[in-house]
Amino acid sequence: MKIAFAILILSFSSFATTVSSIACSGQTATVNATAHGLIAAQGFSLSGTAPTFNTTASTVTTNSLTFVLPTGTACSGFSSGYTAIAPAKQIINVSSFVNSGGNVTINYVSWFTVITPVPLPCNLGESGTGCPVSIWSGASAAENAAIVAGTTIEVPNSITVAPNTSSVTLSTNLVSQYTAAQLSFTSGFLGFSGYWWNGSAWVNH
Repeated sequence: MKIAFAILILSFSSFATTVSSIACSGQTATVNATAHGLIAAQGFSLSGTAPTFNTTASTVTTNSLTFVLPTGTACSGFSSGYTAIAPAKQIINVSSFVNSGGNVTINYVSWFTVITPVPLPCNLGESGTGCPVSIWSGASAAENAAIVAGTTIEVPNSITVAPNTSSVTLSTNLVSQYTAAQLSFTSGFLGFSGYWWNGSAWVNH
């Protein structure tokens, strides 16, 4: 069967770019990284000697980008310990199997990103201390933290295809669907999840 669908589909490039410096002012951080390849509203990951951190780019130039630190994260001290930046995961194949009809079903999640996040509550479960996590068991602590922070929106889905469907065809279709939906999160009404109308404007604070 030609369903060698990649476990992870990354945005644009799967290669990390070296971070030359990070400046911080207020709750806005600026990452300097030559030819990082990211675009505005795209998710990314910072890694290095500090714990990995995932969030969404706000403004972008060829060699730098800005992002807003989560509420409660102090600007002081944040600029040290990160040495690389890479695009965040976008589509993840959670499981694949041949169903009773002989076709192939793929369960996957899409990770969409937003610039104006609505954080999720961490008061779930009997103990009242549980936080939401990805349905994908391979999600890192930083990726789950981005889901809680609201910068990453996880949407589960599935697709069933003929067993001879090529990985290229499947990948092209999934990426096309993802791109269209991400555009709505970036500039359409999906970006207003968690907002409310106050009579004159949509707000979330």
